[in-house]
Amino acid sequence: MQHVTCTGTALAMALLPLVVVGALLAKALATDPMTPVNAMITSGGHRARISPSEWRRCRRSAAGALRRWKAAERR
Repeated sequence: MQHVTCTGTALAMALLPLVVVGALLAKALATDPMTPVNAMITSGGHRARISPSEWRRCRRSAAGALRRWKAAERR
């Protein structure tokens, strides 16, 4: 039991500096996880346009994938 305790302590001591450095780095960068959302709101919500042909191609591939999935489910 003492061997396990000693190993756990050594592991904790080895990982502690990594955790501290990671926390300090995250705090120093202080990036906002909502940045893409904020950019979309302030730009009026304009996004890249997708052509109708791209929508059709996407719909066809999704329908094919659904058909294959249902066929595999029946087997």
